[in-house]
Amino acid sequence: MKILIIDDEKLTREGIISNIDWKRLGIQEIQEADDGINGVKQAKLHKPDIILSDVRMPRMNGIDMCRELLHILPNSSIIFMSGYSDKEYLKAAISLKAISYVEKPIEASEIEAAIINAIHLQKIHAKNQATFHTHNEFMQNKLSLEIIYTPLKKSVTEYLVQFQELGITLKTNTEFTTLIITLKKAISSIAEHVLNELYLTIGDIIKKYRMNYIFGIKNDEYIILHLFSNGTTVDYNLNGICSSLSTYLGKEYYHYISIGKTVHGIQNVYQSYNTAVVLMQCSFFYDYNSIITSSENTSVPINFDNNYALKFEEALKFNDQEKVCGIVFGIYNSLKNNQSLLPNNSKDLYYKLFILLQNFAASHHISLFNEEYNSTILDNVSKCDSLTELNQLLLDKIECFYSALQTEKKENATIFAIKEFISKNYSNDNLSVKDISEDVFLSSTYVCTIFKNETGKTLNQYLTEYRIEKAKNMLKDFRYKITDISAKVGYSDGNYFGKAFKKLVGLSPSEYRERFGK
Repeated sequence: MKILIIDDEKLTREGIISNIDWKRLGIQEIQEADDGINGVKQAKLHKPDIILSDVRMPRMNGIDMCRELLHILPNSSIIFMSGYSDKEYLKAAISLKAISYVEKPIEASEIEAAIINAIHLQKIHAKNQATFHTHNEFMQNKLSLEIIYTPLKKSVTEYLVQFQELGITLKTNTEFTTLIITLKKAISSIAEHVLNELYLTIGDIIKKYRMNYIFGIKNDEYIILHLFSNGTTVDYNLNGICSSLSTYLGKEYYHYISIGKTVHGIQNVYQSYNTAVVLMQCSFFYDYNSIITSSENTSVPINFDNNYALKFEEALKFNDQEKVCGIVFGIYNSLKNNQSLLPNNSKDLYYKLFILLQNFAASHHISLFNEEYNSTILDNVSKCDSLTELNQLLLDKIECFYSALQTEKKENATIFAIKEFISKNYSNDNLSVKDISEDVFLSSTYVCTIFKNETGKTLNQYLTEYRIEKAKNMLKDFRYKITDISAKVGYSDGNYFGKAFKKLVGLSPSEYRERFGK
């Protein structure tokens, strides 16, 4: 807690400060002022919980000072000090709701008792405020989610009463506009104090535009804001509100904001909410931190036939990287910011392009999706949260393919087949050279010789390194037990796995996890 001591006598202030064990009382910050005018300045700056003030001071007395401060800090506790115990000062102190009046000469024990009383009252007030805000937020959230459905559970009159209980007076034809904010982060994962600051700032931004609102949280993902005003038209301030909200949110979060249509009356809020939901479903086609408003152009922007896939495949066959990328950009530009398609439609098209690319790469003995945990094309496409992200993934794989064609030594078909077989069977602890040679229809001796000549490594050396690399990736994830990882990468004997790992990496599996685990 913080205390401000105001007295025109320096010795009095110093005596009070030196004779009280502030730390024991729970006072962390002490500020001083030598008269009422400076007291107001210090109070505005430091916002004390307790004000300990002399009554008679030059320029501005304590009574006038506290009368002014009550408008700024209505919840501060006031303790007056005075050597003059006349009735007028006492009456003024009572009118200002001072909790104590200490006469001079001051006794430290008397001051301390008054401060302990003030601290107690501050704690009661803080608890009451917390209870009030918790109840208020609960009622807001409940009300916000109730009015997005039709038909309403209660009558319009009953809802008007509920708004009244929140301190809000509405008319039957009040304008409402629903905003939906989606953060690319679970709301429950945000620290409570950070979330409280987020809600307060959102409220400050809306109030700056002279709008009122109630808000609720849905599915741990959406912040639903119902904006309304009995005076100013909501539409007039929407652009400013959304722009300010997006600027603030963009400092910490990837997000989208969708704007529902403006309606009149509580009974029609569901319409505004539904239009905002539909727009939010289109957020996949927008860049992060976009404000999505209804578009007049609702025509389907792209034909989902085989034309794009055929052109893409043809450009691949002609080894024309520029044309391949041009087709991809053409698809992207046709889909961007559209409000007519569902994300799965575009993901299906991109999936076809990925399949074509992978098959073409495989024909050149280049693997594009042989990544940790054997992730598939479908895994990669499904994880993309936006069209931009999906498009960039495809462009990256195209670049990877052409880079491999130009700069890497091309492995012959036999080496590629051997590596593919190992990548699919490395978890088999009985995997042998004989198994590999049978798969490629060659003798074991020939397979060992050609692999060593082409790669510079023996088959056993390559298999061990491959298994250890897979183990390193899994060790970074604490969900996997080391004994399970050993079995997953083809070692039935955990001790042998540990020795092989340390020999190759220089650390034991547990040491590697401790250093590099996430």
